[in-house]
Amino acid sequence: MEDVFRLLAEHELRLYGLLGAVALICLALALLAARRLGRTPFGLEQALARRSLNNALTGLLLSLALGASLHLANHYVAPAWFAEPTELPSELRPTVAPTPTLILSAGPLTVDSSGCDPERVMLTQPSGGARLTGEVEVLGTANVPNLAFYRVEISGVTTNGAWVTLDVGNEPKVNGRLGNFNVNSYPAGEYAFRLVVTDNLGRSYPACTIAVTFAPLSSAPLPTLAP
Repeated sequence: MEDVFRLLAEHELRLYGLLGAVALICLALALLAARRLGRTPFGLEQALARRSLNNALTGLLLSLALGASLHLANHYVAPAWFAEPTELPSELRPTVAPTPTLILSAGPLTVDSSGCDPERVMLTQPSGGARLTGEVEVLGTANVPNLAFYRVEISGVTTNGAWVTLDVGNEPKVNGRLGNFNVNSYPAGEYAFRLVVTDNLGRSYPACTIAVTFAPLSSAPLPTLAP
């Protein structure tokens, strides 16, 4: 069933075009049959014209019904089938401050930003290479078909390579506010910062990832490693 829904979603516009063309052909045939029915005085020709009219109207109604069914399947049934729970799983909930795992040294991060797409998945603030301090407002674009949710995440010096969720949303954004967080809650260091967008079919688009530096105004003393 999942494969069927994905196939319908991928070819939705083509299917609408095909059904629309069939509906127009049936409508034209129905008009011709109705005109022929009104002009002929002969019983046999009237019967044939009436049959043609009924067939054309049946095809027209069937095309419209299939179009309505396609719309319901893609925009109501499929989202309900693949819907995320009302309460987001714990791994997707915003994390205020991760428990740090101390790494003694870390150099400048190199990240793959090829997933940044200004039309669909894009971080505009902060920008790549930015040095962040204090309260940070995250701006960008999360605008994909059938959006389910997006996540703003970090990975760096204190996360030991894991991605930590900073904010979550489920409304499309176009160069809008994706969330905010306070850099002062994190130790200073180099971090990878990314936006991940997932649609109602469970597909995650390539993440928009940038490198930033956290420079908190005040930092708690770093924990010491146990001998």
